[in-house]
Parts: sequence; C-alpha cells; structure tokens
Amino acid sequence: LMLFNQMSLPPIPKKIFLLVLITLFSCSQPEELRRNELFYNNDFESGNLDAIDGAQLITFNNTTVLGNYNNDGFTLSLNDIGAHDLIYITFDLYIHDSWDGNFNGFDPDQADAWFIELVSDFDTDPSNPSDLWETSFSNSVCNPVYCLRQSYPEDFPFENLPRKGSSRLLPGLCSLESDENGTSLYTIEKGFEHTGNALLINFYDKLYQPNVADERCDESWSLDNLKVRVITCLLYTSPSPRDGLLS
Repeated sequence: LMLFNQMSLPPIPKKIFLLVLITLFSCSQPEELRRNELFYNNDFESGNLDAIDGAQLITFNNTTVLGNYNNDGFTLSLNDIGAHDLIYITFDLYIHDSWDGNFNGFDPDQADAWFIELVSDFDTDPSNPSDLWETSFSNSVCNPVYCLRQSYPEDFPFENLPRKGSSRLLPGLCSLESDENGTSLYTIEKGFEHTGNALLINFYDKLYQPNVADERCDESWSLDNLKVRVITCLLYTSPSPRDGLLS
C-alpha cells in the first residue's frame, strides 16, 4: 500500500494536514488543491442512517454510537462523489472489553483483527476490494510475563504495546463494565487513493473467543463521528517507487 494508505495520524489542524498532503501528493502549490470537500459527516445523534447498511445504535459514554459489533460491522455507501483523487476517512473507534491483539491463547493464528475495506464502482466482484486495511487491538495488561500485543497504529501483523495510539481510556461496556479502563478510544485517520463516482466502505472485525458464552459481551467495538473527505489535486500523480512513497 501507498504511504498515504498507511497514514494513521493524531488529530491535527486542517491547515497542517493540507500542507502535508500537498507535499506528498504533487500539489506543489496551494492553488493546485482543487477540491477539499467534507462529503460525509455523521455523529449519529440525529439517528440519520440512510447511507449505512448494518447500522445499529447504542448509547455509550453519554453519546450515540454505531455498535456494538462482534464478528460483524456496517457498510457506508457513497454515491455521486464526483471527480477526486483521494479519500480521507476519520472516526472515533471504541474497543470494548477483553480484546487480545495479535495472539490468542486458544489459536495463535486468530488475532483480534479490525478492517476497513473499500469497494469502488470499478470493481465487478465485491469480494475483491480495491483497498483493504487490517490492524488489531489489545486491551490487555502488559508486564514482563504477560503482554498481548497489538498491531495498531501499524498494519497487521506488526507488534506494538497494548493500547498504543489510544487517546482515552473509558469504562468497559459489558464483560469489563466494572473496569474504569475497560474501553480504549482511538481517533483514527486513514487515507486511500480512489477515483470512482461511487464507493462502499466496509468497517468490520474478526474476533475470536471460543471460551465464552456471550461473545459480544466479551469483546466488541463501536464507532462514532464518522467523516469522509474527498480531495483532488490539479496535477495529482500516483506516487511511484522512485518517489520513496511505497512501503
């Protein structure tokens, strides 16, 4: 994936982000940034779910969020996007309860993984996404004898300490409801190259906890403040290996 596909940045002022974007993607002058439009913006407080398939709402941390999901998720459908080069997605992700990150004691090949999948209108096979980002999360404690690592903020199967990149710890939702640090909140920002006039964005997980009676109570996630920005550079060219922008 391109470096832009892997960007996972803390919240930064819009002007700083645009300067970074211009530098990376051949918009060498500010006037060459032809389009920078907030195309979709939903905090879910109004209950407007028209563009979302698989939506379910709960109240968590005194706000309305999409969730909670376990081995499922939702799809955002965008149409009539118009000409653009890049899609920039931001959201708040709540990782609830006992996520185990990259290693599961019952099956080492089963990570607690989380995905963003883009399917554009150029794809004839929805099972073949135009872009797929996979990472993992862990709410485990970490000490010299026990530490279940996660991939975020990098791609899976990179190993980081549990909760790296989280912005806030909140009470658990269900199995760790009594734990004041049972939920990790992440503000996630991801960029993807995209040019189609329509787009499906799938948000979903693959969780594994065969030792519990209620899997959704044991591990789940919720999402809030979903925004999609579309960006066009007048002289945009996709980075090549010579540019040093491929990972």
